Amino acid sequence: MNILIYLVVCFFFLVLLVVGVYNGNDVTINLVFWQLGPAPIGAVIATAAVFGVAFACVIGVIDGIKIRITNRKLRRQLRRLDEEADALRLRLARYEGHSTGAVRSDEATGSEGPGSS
Repeated sequence: MNILIYLVVCFFFLVLLVVGVYNGNDVTINLVFWQLGPAPIGAVIATAAVFGVAFACVIGVIDGIKIRITNRKLRRQLRRLDEEADALRLRLARYEGHSTGAVRSDEATGSEGPGSS
């Protein structure tokens, strides 16, 4: 799947390169408070693509950090729950051990319990 993504990205940048080469006209870029230019339209397209990829990468890194933090919290919670389940299993095993021990002691003495004659 990763190879497919790399191929699509390479194809996208190849298309941008072709569009930039065929569009060599100069343009003026009007920003809110100032103007840039004249600059070749291919350079403008390439710059916009680079800034778009960089912005997407920043969002991906931030999302990855959030996922790692959530995973760490879930691992801690899972560890706590495993420890609690182990403690409950141990307590259950001890309880069952006490109840079976009482039955075995009755069998060893030969008594069959109350009301037996």
